[in-house]
Amino acid sequence: MELRELRCFEILAEELHFGRAADRLGTTQSSVSRLIAALETSLGAKLFNRAKRSSVSLTSAGALFLPEARLILRQAERGETIARRAGRGEIGRLEIGFVASAAWGGIVSALVRRYREQAPGVDIHLQELETPRQIEEIAAGRLDIGFLRARAAYPVEVKVIRLRRDPLLIALADDHPLAAQATLRPADLAGTKFIVPHFGEEAGFLARIRALGDAGGFTPIILAPVRDFLTVLTSVAAGLGCGLVPAQAENLRIPGTTLRPVAGLDLHSELMLACRHAEASPAVRQFTAQATAR
Repeated sequence: MELRELRCFEILAEELHFGRAADRLGTTQSSVSRLIAALETSLGAKLFNRAKRSSVSLTSAGALFLPEARLILRQAERGETIARRAGRGEIGRLEIGFVASAAWGGIVSALVRRYREQAPGVDIHLQELETPRQIEEIAAGRLDIGFLRARAAYPVEVKVIRLRRDPLLIALADDHPLAAQATLRPADLAGTKFIVPHFGEEAGFLARIRALGDAGGFTPIILAPVRDFLTVLTSVAAGLGCGLVPAQAENLRIPGTTLRPVAGLDLHSELMLACRHAEASPAVRQFTAQATAR
């Protein structure tokens, strides 16, 4: 059976007249006759009684077949609609990862909300993941999109687009002697113990702390890594050391902490949007296009 035969059958069953059925289908009566004859041959059953040339009536087999034909046609139409919507990125599923500092500034929630306004049928799942884990998951195909911190190199499977440059600030305890200064100089931080997250690799925040030491003429004292930036800030508030954190940490308002800029040194971290180079999902392509549009 072909869908065009079923469609012709449905229309003729409704009109019970070859001429009117042909008009609705935008074809000729002879074409309608050929399609019905082909369907009857395929089924091995007569579907219409042809009392006159134009007027017809359903046989008992035709009457039984009609609701089944309609089910098939509606399912085919639904399938076509779903495929077209999926092809336009209107439905589907997105797995999105993000570093915590991207959430602090509101960029993740803002971009996801804006995308959902355009594609409410897409099922979106968010999860906080460190940058190295996001890169690994995207390369493996388990994560679709990532909001992560820039790295010196990426796997060949991963494509990144810069979203913004975030200033980095020194996090100090409120009662730290340097907290009274509005702006710090690199040399002011000599002898300070730095608390870093364990994912602060050479290309990340650890490298920037060492650059800070180079600018100030000292070798930074780096304590054992902690889990994340929230732990960095909590440790700072407890007086265990200082930290280098994205400026968006101001939005957390951790009691007992003060954030200060460093003069004379460009300390920043780039926030990147990552996905796969060979991305086939229309939903992913639509999200990245919208998120990176200028």
